[in-house]
Amino acid sequence: MVKGASFNNEVPQVSYPLGLMYLASYLREKQGSHQIELLDLRCHKKPYKMLRDRLIHLSPRIVAISALTCEAESLHRTAEIAKQMNPDCTVVVGGPHISACTADVIHDTNVDVLSVGESEETFTEIVVALTEGKSFEGVRGIAWRNSNKDFVWEAPREPIQDLDTIPYPDWDIIDIDTYAKHGRAGNIRRGRFLPLFTSRGCPYGCFYCHNLFGKRFRARSPENVIGELRLMVDKYGVRDIEVVDDIFNLDLDRAKAICRDILDLNMLLVFPNGLRADRLDRELIHLMAQAGTTNLAVAVETASTRLQKTICKNLDLERVKEAISWADEEGIITNGYFMLGFPSETAEEMRQTIAYAEETALFFASFFIVTPYPGTPLWNQTMTDAEAASLDFKSYNYLSGYFNLADVSESELRKLQREAYRRFYKKKRWKIIKTAFKLRLDWKNAAWLWFGRMRDQAHLRMKKIG
Repeated sequence: MVKGASFNNEVPQVSYPLGLMYLASYLREKQGSHQIELLDLRCHKKPYKMLRDRLIHLSPRIVAISALTCEAESLHRTAEIAKQMNPDCTVVVGGPHISACTADVIHDTNVDVLSVGESEETFTEIVVALTEGKSFEGVRGIAWRNSNKDFVWEAPREPIQDLDTIPYPDWDIIDIDTYAKHGRAGNIRRGRFLPLFTSRGCPYGCFYCHNLFGKRFRARSPENVIGELRLMVDKYGVRDIEVVDDIFNLDLDRAKAICRDILDLNMLLVFPNGLRADRLDRELIHLMAQAGTTNLAVAVETASTRLQKTICKNLDLERVKEAISWADEEGIITNGYFMLGFPSETAEEMRQTIAYAEETALFFASFFIVTPYPGTPLWNQTMTDAEAASLDFKSYNYLSGYFNLADVSESELRKLQREAYRRFYKKKRWKIIKTAFKLRLDWKNAAWLWFGRMRDQAHLRMKKIG
């Protein structure tokens, strides 16, 4: 199993390859005799040399590759190397990019099978078919290359409804300490940590967002979640947890039950994404603080009520501001995510968003350029077939932006992004410094967050326009 590398990613973060780890644990449970090795190319200075060395040593029968859209180049290169080293191996590709943009992959002659959507059951059936020498015909959720080198599409696979039936990720297949060395998405601490998915799917229809897990919310039981947390503590000695759901707090009663059950575990929790801000009530925020939450992020996107409707986010902006204040009162560090450059967005609406961010009790804020991703309504609305065919996914970068969809010039869009960072951090700098002293935060990581924002601004100033 191979996780693609993203060489244009300017934020020094390497998230755990949870998708592949779930595939490994599910395969071990159903077909326990297989040898599985996971290679995360993002963790190596010379990823393709390491890949070739391991392929020579292992001579695997199956090479499974997972990639985000920004890792598309790495996906194709990895598939090419796999076939060069062993032309008889079966190359299976999956992950967010493949599910959203099959057109980018289907023409790659080094790829044998596409696994679309959730793949625990799908990948296991692929392995069984190969092991038993059977055809892939009838394996739902895939496209496979037949003897004529044409892709055959099978019926879609329904998502797994009972998430408690999925075994915990295979933590033994990776080196936890390797990921502790890299920057983290939602925390300013250093050290060993583990990510946690407690649910899949989100019923909201934000038109810029992925649909990888579907629009039906499916949740693990609190008992199942606590079982995994106890495993993290007892077996791996890890108490720092990043909850990475799409929407952890959709079911408020369930979210509160999990927080109550965590109290005796002495955990430190961060929520780098996946909280619907206007569904954060005072009781949940208090329970999150009691359960050990140190950081949480809220995705506001825009302070324009017009655009909130246009992008189908429909946040209650006053309620969001109130929830941020409640978190601040509980001593939770908050990060706000904002997006600039929506279709038809004006300069005045962008400044409205910047002013809103300043007015809140947020500690940190990120201002991203709106980027349409394959498979989203935003993509379908803004991209012609010709434009989509000519895109170079290597250029996808959420800091500097690759598109200008707004009702302003490109130079003005970049200027407004720089203005957003300058205004926000000029106002918040003393709050950040005082809190860092008060909490005795890890200064190396605190500095990374602070100077990372400054680096973002420098990058934007240096970017050539036009």
